[in-house]
Amino acid sequence: MKRIFTLVVLATVIAYSFYSPVGPGMALAFGDKDDTAQYHAQTSLDSQYITDMPLPKSMIKTIRKGKWEEIPYPVPPTDIFISLNGKKRYAVDHQLNIYDLKNNKAVLVLPEKAAHQLAKDMKKLYGKHYGDLITWNEANSALPRYSSFTVLDLDTGRTFQVQRRAGSYHADVQPLTNEDTKIMKEIYRGTWSWDRRAILILSEDHKYAASMHGMPHGKGALQNGFPGHFCIHFQDSITHKSRKMDHAHSIMIKKAAGEWLDHTEKLSPSEIVDATVLSIHQHDWFILASVLDDQNRELLDEKISFLEEIDLVKRLSDLPETRDYDTKLYYPINVKLYIHRDSSGTESRHVTFKLYRGSIEEPWTLDLENLMEQL
Repeated sequence: MKRIFTLVVLATVIAYSFYSPVGPGMALAFGDKDDTAQYHAQTSLDSQYITDMPLPKSMIKTIRKGKWEEIPYPVPPTDIFISLNGKKRYAVDHQLNIYDLKNNKAVLVLPEKAAHQLAKDMKKLYGKHYGDLITWNEANSALPRYSSFTVLDLDTGRTFQVQRRAGSYHADVQPLTNEDTKIMKEIYRGTWSWDRRAILILSEDHKYAASMHGMPHGKGALQNGFPGHFCIHFQDSITHKSRKMDHAHSIMIKKAAGEWLDHTEKLSPSEIVDATVLSIHQHDWFILASVLDDQNRELLDEKISFLEEIDLVKRLSDLPETRDYDTKLYYPINVKLYIHRDSSGTESRHVTFKLYRGSIEEPWTLDLENLMEQL
């Protein structure tokens, strides 16, 4: 069953400029402001961090003269878009299909030369937009204690400076100045939070994929208005308590490396449950839509306001660690959730996440309709 992404259609009705005056704490975009035919890499639909690159004339010709076919399903998950004449929007999926977002049509078979050009361009654009996936051991060497570097938040495009102070399993860091603390808190909408966020670490000529939380804890040594330090995780980083890699950090690291959409094909039922809880808690609909099938993505598009009313959701019970799902097509997981809505207060309830797939070779997907009935 194809995983089709309805939310990207919203990109056609979002009015925004790819360039904004660059002020303190804002990342620069790549590319030429005056180009009207461009590729655009955008990590998620509401992300303000956008990387662009000129569109070759050969690809313009491919789009204008391509064999367009109507598709009976929404546009698939993607983070690559194309604009012509500064306004026409297209999307490119990871199978090199090109979609007309307005008319729900697609060029599903590209000429060999055009497909080669598109694959080459997407690889180059990914290299500009995302960070390198490095292990904790590599990060520990590249970012030694007392080194300073820049944190770029993928969803807001905001940047701030930090200094690494300690950390044996991940980096314990602090904002450098009061202004950096202010920017970081604005990224977290004015409230310190344990929420994980996909970030890029900019150090000298390098760009690394990472994940941070936004809760001051422990000790802090800098005069920066930040009461403690916060943690930045890289691939293979572990937490102090569990001595395991935190799955929420892992999701955000893959998002920062541009690997999340491909990784969803490999997710286990338990990992989809964690991704679902994380996405609802943080209102990250890009993550949630990527683990749904066609029908459930359409439901998400229609009922997103219902999920947005949930202000906080956390998993209170353990997930199964066995792999007894390997030969199954249906796999229910019972979970105890802590749920808070400003409108109705807080409650704990047991819910059943229903996971299914069309065949053993296909990826697992979530029955969102059933879950929403229980929420």
